[in-house]
Amino acid sequence: MNSQIPTRQSSLSLQILDILVERIRNGEYPAESLLPPETQLAEEYKVSRATIRSAFDHLVTMGLIMRRQGIGTFVRRLSNISDQLNHFIEFFELIRDNGHQPGFEQLSAELIEPRPDLAQNLSLDAGLRVLRVHKVFLADGDPIIFCINHIPQWVFQDVYTPAEAIQPGLTEPFFDFFENRCNQRISNYVSSVRADILRNCPYSSPFNKMDPLTPVLIIDNIGFNYEDRPIHQSIEYHPANLMNFKLIRSR
Repeated sequence: MNSQIPTRQSSLSLQILDILVERIRNGEYPAESLLPPETQLAEEYKVSRATIRSAFDHLVTMGLIMRRQGIGTFVRRLSNISDQLNHFIEFFELIRDNGHQPGFEQLSAELIEPRPDLAQNLSLDAGLRVLRVHKVFLADGDPIIFCINHIPQWVFQDVYTPAEAIQPGLTEPFFDFFENRCNQRISNYVSSVRADILRNCPYSSPFNKMDPLTPVLIIDNIGFNYEDRPIHQSIEYHPANLMNFKLIRSR
């Protein structure tokens, strides 16, 4: 194994962090593998144990490793979850297909008067309300995706009362809610993707154990039915390196 010896031009712990992240990403340290002990890495990189410990602390906040008391430090399996952006799939299926136990928590749900930009995105007339649902998806008990759903009331008003609409878990499984219960099959999505850091996200509480500087991928989706009418807007927050995304682009 060829070691990359850090220089003294910037923080040693951040240089070590970059090296360890790359080793995790390229499979040199596979998922669920035991990382070398701090003393071994300190000797390999010619740095102090405190420097290695600081790099490990950053890896923990990024969700890439976990410490097991009395055993050692392991690479988390969450770093291997893969999602193809050109396909839409239930988050439960996505998490399960990647070998994890899926979970779900509905943090809040309420019927609201939409802001002008939301009303425009959903082609809503004045006076029509929207169901807003905050939810977090879990993999093996750990939060991995935070999602905000906005669903026009006309989509479900013939099926559910306002009181029923805000009940926990009503809109899951998500596609089943639209297609089999509301008779609104989703035809396609128009999505925008951008990057930010956790501290700039308005709803970061599910990930409050992470470093505020953790990178976040934000995906904003508008789903349309087969009449080309928008039936929901969803904003997904994917923090850290918990998921890998693939996109197939063709001419």
